Amino acid sequence: MSDQPTFQIPKEIIEPIINAHVTDAVIKALDGEGKVVSTAILAILNASVDAEGKPERYSSSHAKPWIDWVIGDCIRKSARAAIEELLTVHADKLKASLLREMSQKNSLLVKQLINGMVGAMTHPDTLKWRINVAYDEKR
Repeated sequence: MSDQPTFQIPKEIIEPIINAHVTDAVIKALDGEGKVVSTAILAILNASVDAEGKPERYSSSHAKPWIDWVIGDCIRKSARAAIEELLTVHADKLKASLLREMSQKNSLLVKQLINGMVGAMTHPDTLKWRINVAYDEKR
């Protein structure tokens, strides 16, 4: 037996101390905390994303940096809100104009509406039948 006294330190006390020392060592190895944060921010801002802002898994000519996608998305949302507000303000004038156009005998708008509706109703995707059958084995 050893004549040296021994004592045990609980894991709850020693683990946070070890984690703090490991974290400090990693930060020092990576040139300081500010460098780590700015590198992470730059990586996120410049990450390649697709048209929906999701990370691009494959190299694509359509990929763009995330920051470009966010700016474009904000501009699209602002423009949409402005257009919706403008249309709401001028809804009566727009309705009157559409009624006037649709009441004309050879209206290009009416022809386009009819062609669009007929095309949508006869499109192969809308003519598919879908049937779900459930079989209950209990009898």
